[in-house]
Amino acid sequence: MATIELPYEKVESLINEVSFGGKLVSIDGSRGISSRLIFLMHCTGMDKMVADFEYQKSYDKAIREGFLTSDATREILIRKGIMVNADDEVEKLESKIKAQEAYLSKLTRVPARRQATIDNIEALRLELEDKLREREVGLEYSADKIAFENKYLYMAWCGARDPFTKERIWPTREEFNKETDLVFRRGLFLEAIKLSGGMAVGTLRYLARNNAWRIRYLTAVKTGESLFGKGIPDYTVDQLSLAYWSHYYQSIYEMMPEDRPHEQIIEDDAALDAYMKSYMEDLHRENTSARESKHKGQGVKSAWDHGETLVMRSHPLYNDIEYSETIESVRNKDKTSISDKGPGSKKR
Repeated sequence: MATIELPYEKVESLINEVSFGGKLVSIDGSRGISSRLIFLMHCTGMDKMVADFEYQKSYDKAIREGFLTSDATREILIRKGIMVNADDEVEKLESKIKAQEAYLSKLTRVPARRQATIDNIEALRLELEDKLREREVGLEYSADKIAFENKYLYMAWCGARDPFTKERIWPTREEFNKETDLVFRRGLFLEAIKLSGGMAVGTLRYLARNNAWRIRYLTAVKTGESLFGKGIPDYTVDQLSLAYWSHYYQSIYEMMPEDRPHEQIIEDDAALDAYMKSYMEDLHRENTSARESKHKGQGVKSAWDHGETLVMRSHPLYNDIEYSETIESVRNKDKTSISDKGPGSKKR
């Protein structure tokens, strides 16, 4: 992935989206009806649990009514020649992407080849997306798709808020179901699907290392305040991801100067991932080697291998052991041996 460069205003806008847990969307209505501005919030906590419940309820109902699963529907369509089996092509593309990503991790010092490999990966991903879309054609009335639609219609209703009051546009789900502008409702449904997937990882990583966000993050860490003014169970998918990447980059900035990657590598996601993978592998090898050397040099010692061992009277071999002078008595020839003083123990 090429390095992202965003203007300050866009960075602030994205930070606000993550911080406030949603985004402003303008959704068109039917012909002759003006677009409407909606603050669409992420579903979190209990709302997300209810959305999952809606999915399962709709799925079970569809199965009872005789609808097939997506897999069963796809199998019938392929058998009838209506759909082409793209499973093998999908697997091949996924395998190629993994191979290219593995190759990319070894090219941290060859910029020209790296960019060509990154471009190749992006092209393969686009081809994969096309194949995955092809596999969904004709599955609109499978049980899975019906359940999916009901889940995201619930999330659209739950997340649609007035931009100024933050109140729900439709106070109840029943009112939402009665919405007559179906074009608008469909647009809101699609926006809810996009929002639930979260921001692109590359964008969130860019924010995590950008100074406009880092000053907020470091202030929260030093003062102990919540990053987003809420408990972790209520974090959105973007808030969790940004918190993770913020911790990740902070650990890199805190590395020793001789270990820390160059700033150009830090700003390149693929290069940094490859660098850190290699760094952790080297660190693991060094630690393993150090442990093995320590064990080889010392071996496993019992209590009797030490220069001085304490033997209590309760020990079964107490009276059978031949005792030598203690280390302390050798050092202090003019003093009485410690082993002669105490009735409770002897030293070998």
